[in-house]
Amino acid sequence: MCRYNLRMEDGLWTVVDATTQQPAELNGVQMARMTWREACDMVDILNNLDRISFLSKRIQASARTMA
Repeated sequence: MCRYNLRMEDGLWTVVDATTQQPAELNGVQMARMTWREACDMVDILNNLDRISFLSKRIQASARTMA
C-alpha cells in the first residue's frame, strides 16, 4: 500500500499523506495546488522516499540483531 495519494481540490491536485489525510509536505512545503502531471511525479517521489526509509530501517534493525 502506498502512503501518498492524489486528491483534486478546486481543479488542481494535492498530494495527500494517507496516515494523516492532510496535504503532504516536503521540506516544509505543502504539495498542493499542482497540475496533474506535477502531482503524479510528486506522489512517485514521495512514495519512493517512503519505501527507501522503510527498507533502511529494516536493514538497520536486521544488522543490529546479527551483531
